[in-house]
Amino acid sequence: MTPTKILVTGASGFIGSRLCELLSLEYRLPYRAMVRDFSRAARIARLDAELVAGDMLDAASLARAVEGCDAVVNLAHGDDESAQKQTTQLIEACTRAGVRRIVHISSMAVHGPSPKLDVLTEATAPIERWNEAYSDAKAAAEAVVVAAGKRGALETVVIRPTIVYGPYSFFVTPIVHDARGGKISLIDGGRGLCNAVYVDDVCEAIMAAIERDDAVGEVFLINGDGRLTWGEFITTFAGMVEGEKTVHDHALDDIAAYWKSKQPNARDSVKAAIRLAASPAFHAQLGTIPSLGQLIRGAKEMVARRITPEQKLKIKSRLRGRGAPAPIDDVPSVRMPSEGRVVREAYRAWVANDHAKARLGWKPAHSFELGAQRTAEWMRFARLI
Repeated sequence: MTPTKILVTGASGFIGSRLCELLSLEYRLPYRAMVRDFSRAARIARLDAELVAGDMLDAASLARAVEGCDAVVNLAHGDDESAQKQTTQLIEACTRAGVRRIVHISSMAVHGPSPKLDVLTEATAPIERWNEAYSDAKAAAEAVVVAAGKRGALETVVIRPTIVYGPYSFFVTPIVHDARGGKISLIDGGRGLCNAVYVDDVCEAIMAAIERDDAVGEVFLINGDGRLTWGEFITTFAGMVEGEKTVHDHALDDIAAYWKSKQPNARDSVKAAIRLAASPAFHAQLGTIPSLGQLIRGAKEMVARRITPEQKLKIKSRLRGRGAPAPIDDVPSVRMPSEGRVVREAYRAWVANDHAKARLGWKPAHSFELGAQRTAEWMRFARLI
């Protein structure tokens, strides 16, 4: 199909902003950019985009956003609880407005943190609930889109990108910040497989999904060519920063033990409940309930009459100290990798892109070397290196 107008949801995000740039500057196609918070839309506000405020949980704003569009690129995402509802409302708005096709951007994360396969393909990799918020939310949203396509509500295409990098990527900037501090952080020697794809190649796949009719009803894994380890990915970008650096290699067992020690126990939960009960904000909320508000005020007056000034001072002193920072000895000099980072960098499967090449007529135009070079140009412009 040749779209007359494209709605881009999640337009202020990393991929969404780049897609809007390419729609304006290269593809030259009319589009509308839906954003929830205009303060985060500076990157696309300089373009000739038609900006519209929208909330994926607000049916009225979705109706305004999709009006007059025949294609939608859904880059918005929510947490596990809201993702399914957001996507359902978007599908309903698209159906009522007569939108012909939706291209939904999912993620390789729907296949879970540690698939028991050496190579992932659309046909062989399972989609299940993994008790991991991001992957479960992505799977729930994707299921809504696939179901809509099967019942004929509208034409659907699902794109599952891998690790998307490029200018503004949050996979790149933390590496550079660490390197500027003289540190390189690896997990398990950097041996995990990094399925990396340059952001422009993802945008090209999205455009192919909009334009090609034989893409309808299909799901596509979008990955770069050439196998890459996380060690190679990290040291490439860290090496763009001048100066000596120390490599900190974190063993998986050490990371697991660290985060297990940070899990809240029953005593922590009781303390948290006491802090909540003592907080003025909690009291204020309870006070908005008429009968409960009277009860709380009466209890406070009774306590105020019976408590001594010395006891008041002691309680205030303890409450003021509850938010004090941890002693410096408790803060490690090197940050322990987050659990989310461990999921990514301990990955052992390679994601195949053969189906996208065959059906979309797409192939990645950027090798990792070229993508890293273009990312470095932006980092110099942004004075990160």
